[in-house]
Amino acid sequence: MSAYIKLMQQTVPEDSADELPLRLQFLEWYGALPEVARLRPFSMVEFERALGTQGKYISPVLLALGWQRKRRWSSRRQYHRYWVPPSDGTQ
Repeated sequence: MSAYIKLMQQTVPEDSADELPLRLQFLEWYGALPEVARLRPFSMVEFERALGTQGKYISPVLLALGWQRKRRWSSRRQYHRYWVPPSDGTQ
């Protein structure tokens, strides 16, 4: 068992311990945006590019912070999914 643990420790990059948790990364990124840019709907692609990770990891963070998922339905095309920041401005 100890050989397995040593192997796993070697495969983890050393700088991963210095990375901020995703929630803090998001809050720093979102807080750095101008106020005008914050008060609008966001697509998941914007979050993925800014944070460098997949939406399946970002969604729980957004939900915990009070963001809401919305859809813009269209009878001709696919619907568009987007995220809306909390209306109380807690971020």
